[in-house]
This record gives sequence, C-alpha cells and structure tokens, in this order.
Amino acid sequence: MARKHIPAEISRRQKSSGSLPKLLLSLFFIFLFAFSVSPAFGNIGRSAYVEMLLKARGFDPAGKDALQMALDLDLVPMFPGKPGEAVTMKEAIVCAVHSLGLSSAAEIMADVPLPFRDGATLTPIEKGSVAVAVNMTPPLLKKNAPSLGPERLITSGEAGNIAAIVKAASKKLSLYASYSPVKGMTIQFNRRGIHDRPPRWRGVVAGFETREEAELFSGSLEAEGVQSTVDSWNYDWRVRSPLFDVYGPVRKFLEAAEGLGRRGTVFSSPANWNTAGGPWFWVMITLDPAKFFLRPIVAPGGLSALAPLSSMTYGTSAAINGGYFSTSGKEKGAPIGVIIDRGIMANPPYAGRTILGWNDENQAAFGQMDWKAEVHFADRGYMNITGINKAPGEGAAILYTPHFGETTPIYPGPVAELVLEGSVCREVRRQGGNPIPPGMRVISVYGSPARHLETLAPGDRVEIRQTVNDGAPYWSPMTNAIQAGPFLLSKGVFMEDGEKLSDSVLKKRHPRSVIGLTEKGQWFFFVGDGRDAVHSVGFTLAETADILKKSGAYYALNLDGGGSSTISGEGRILNRLSDGKERPVSYGVGAFLR
Repeated sequence: MARKHIPAEISRRQKSSGSLPKLLLSLFFIFLFAFSVSPAFGNIGRSAYVEMLLKARGFDPAGKDALQMALDLDLVPMFPGKPGEAVTMKEAIVCAVHSLGLSSAAEIMADVPLPFRDGATLTPIEKGSVAVAVNMTPPLLKKNAPSLGPERLITSGEAGNIAAIVKAASKKLSLYASYSPVKGMTIQFNRRGIHDRPPRWRGVVAGFETREEAELFSGSLEAEGVQSTVDSWNYDWRVRSPLFDVYGPVRKFLEAAEGLGRRGTVFSSPANWNTAGGPWFWVMITLDPAKFFLRPIVAPGGLSALAPLSSMTYGTSAAINGGYFSTSGKEKGAPIGVIIDRGIMANPPYAGRTILGWNDENQAAFGQMDWKAEVHFADRGYMNITGINKAPGEGAAILYTPHFGETTPIYPGPVAELVLEGSVCREVRRQGGNPIPPGMRVISVYGSPARHLETLAPGDRVEIRQTVNDGAPYWSPMTNAIQAGPFLLSKGVFMEDGEKLSDSVLKKRHPRSVIGLTEKGQWFFFVGDGRDAVHSVGFTLAETADILKKSGAYYALNLDGGGSSTISGEGRILNRLSDGKERPVSYGVGAFLR
C-alpha cells in the first residue's frame, strides 16, 4: 500500500496532539481551583472590600487596619471567618447595606418579597438586606435579574461597582418598598437621608426588677473589665455603658452582657437632633375598610394595667399604639382621653384634645366631646358618676366595665357595689375587689355616700344615663372612639393648633404615631422612627404632617409617640423601638379582617 507523504512539521504536531488535551485539562483544573479559593484570581478579600466601603463612605484608612476601623465606626457587621477570605454576594450586600446605616431597615424589611428565585435559603437579615438593596435609590441590585447567586464569590470589579453605588448613596439616599401581605392591606417602608458623620454610642441592658439586681450585673461586667453604671427609667432598672465616640467598646459591652445571659441594646446619638439631613425612616399601613374593621384593643390586664402592644394584638392583621396615658407604677397606669369600644364608653373624654370616632359602616368623625353621666335609682333620685374605670377615692361614684380588668379595686373605706345587667341590679356588694362579670357593668360608690345604697336589693331598677355634647347627634352614630392630639390634617390641610401640648411634643424630633384616613377613604396607621442617629432621628409634627400629606393622607390624628410608638403587621413589629424594646402602653387600635 502506498504511503501518503506528509510534511514533517504537520506530522510532528499530529504526533504530539495526544498529550495536548491532557495539558489543557490540567491547566483548566489548576485555574478553576485557584479562582474558587483565592482573591488573587479576580475575587476580592474581605479586608480589601471593607477598605473600598470605608473610602466610599468618606473615611480614609491611611495605613490603618481597614477592617478594625470599619468595625469601630460600625460601618460593617462582624465577619465570620478570616479577613482575607473571599467575599460572597450575600456578604457584600449585607455589608454595603450596613455601611449606609440601613441594617435596622433590613431587620424590619425581612418579609418584603424578593424578585430572585434563589433567596429562600437566606437568613432574615440577609433577606432584609437584599430587599433594601433592590428597593433603595440608587439601587445596589437590579430587580430584573432572575437569580441573586448569594453564595457566589464577587469579583473585584463587582466590588468596585458596589462601592461606587455606596458613594453615590452617601450623597443622596432614598428607600421605598411596598407589598400586600393580605388583600386590602398594604405595608409601605420609606427611608430618606443618611447620617453624614459618626454618632456617639452607648450600650444598655434593661429589664432588671431591682437596683440590687442591676448592681450585681454591673459588678459582673466590671469583673470582665467592662465599665457600666446603673440607673432607672420608666420604673425599669438598667445597666448602661459609658458614651463612646466609637462603636468598638460598645460591642465589647454587648458581648460581655450576652456572656452573662443578657442581651443589650445600642443607642446612637448625633451632636444635634434637630440638624437638617435626617436620616428618617417611617412605616405606613393602609387598610381597605371594605376588608377590615377597626376597634380599640386593651392590655390583657385591662385599662388599669400597661402592657406591650404585642400582648394586645391577638387576631389583628395590623395594630398601632393608642393615645396618651398616665403611669402610676411598673406596668400600671390609665388612659388619658376617651375610649369607646363597640358602643361602650370605657374611658371618658379629656377636655381640649381631638377625638376620632368611627363605626362599622365606614363613617368617621373628628372633634371634641363633652360628657356627663348619672346613675338613677327608682324612687330614690340620682347620683353623678365621677369617672369610668379609674382608681377609687372618697366620695367617688365610678362605673366599671370589663375593660377595667377582671375585678374592681380594693378600697379601705366604705364601699357599695351594684352589679348591673342592663338597667337591672343583679347583685349588691359591700366591699371592693370583686369580679366584673362579662357583659355587665358595676357601679361602685366609695366613702360616706355609699350609705345611700344600703337599701338597694337585687332586682331593683338602676339606670345609667350618659350624655355627650348635651345630646347633640354628632357623635351618636360612632360606636368606637379614641382620643389623642393634636389634629394634624383636615382635608389635607395642616392644622396648626397645638391643643396646649408642650413645645417639645410639637416642635422637637421624636418618634411619631398617627392614625387617619386617606383621600380615597382608606384607613392608615403611620409610625415614624426616631431617637436613633443612624436609622432615624425623628420628626417634628410639621414634618410628620408634610410626609403624610405627600403620602395621600386626608385626615390625621397624632397619637402618643416617643417610646410608645409601635406598629405591627401580620404578627411582627415593623418599626425600630426607640427604647430598645416595647414600652408598656395603655391601649392600641387593631385592624381585623371582616
């Protein structure tokens, strides 16, 4: 057989071609291994990424340890693992969001739906951070990508892009996210502005029953080399760190406290709460009255007790704290202003403050109310009722409903109690501390006037007559009502009547709670966070009214704010509590599915 002549050069290539695929395959695996474990092949290490974020936020490490500097400024969270390890996409987003002071927003927004199909494995703070990243302006992530790739290692180029967005957001930042967990209810989150200089920091551990318990804990911290002091706030003993210019010592305080079995809270404060620029964060829930009805909700212990809003929200789809209240001890107090619950006057009105009344026919009214009440005895005349569901006193005649609690108060002097079913006396008692039967009312008379009821017996007719605004019909259709103030918006116009509240309440920045109606006739609950230099500094009433007006509010009533400001949706608290935990309040307003 004749052999075909082949040029020598080509022949040599063919002869060596069997080893070429093996060589290429080996090089491919070497490259793949290096790319997956080392930042040198395009990925970026944690320290280098953090340095990018520092510079983007206007801080120059200049030879310092970038990671430690960022931790001292609380611009990044604590990293698990080593500083040189490559950064994953989810870590990059969490850190970028944290660097912009949006970590509290991320915690709140953990339930906001994500556009990515691979977000199910993320932790709550990772989900919230991604939700922030997608919904902020400028956006850190685009919504139209099908997947996030949370475990993917980011490249140096991607890190540079993220840092560039952080730099732009440091000059102008906004955040808006909206979703509907159930039909007829929409939850909106908003953020404007950014903290432009490092705040001062303090750590606090609260919840001690006695000073001795708090001092013992403070001594245990001292043994760990951590400084602290003890003080009392709202009938609660607490242990506080000193006020620091950097976050690092506060982190040490929190870690030491957690090692002793207590979780602490961080407070940040600016040089001046009233400077322009924010930041501001607020939550607004709108409710379709065709799908939801509203009513007052009270503490499990009744109106003589104070309790966290979350203890009152069983069965609600959304809730907000109510009006003002007095405090008489730890978790003890009483509401200030009217409460009408399904036609029952549970607390009388307070002169000079605005009332919101409503009914299940989607009617509402705003205004003020005068009230008087009498108890009439058949053939025996009448007696003025001096209060509803309040503490007893000499000469008082108090009407108690089940809203007060399970039992009437104990009183050391003479007492006469009449248990009423409608207008019929079912039982006569000669002392306090007795059950208030469901669906019934109790008239309690204290001191010397109690003797006038000695001849009454079960079966006697006893009629309670209550008059509102001298019988004018304005309030008569309203089966529910609460009172707070001032009245912020009427037909979209800011009402400047401060209703004799202090300048601090009116003009200083605080957390705010508001209830009202939009121009379309939907109910809304609004809470603006405050007293946090990084997350939200708070709002004056004028700033609150301006935001509400731009959000479509038409009528708005200011509620109790400050540490009381709390809003919940679908069983979760949806704002950052300025006390670091829920403040016990007297009552709230709940939204229930029809």
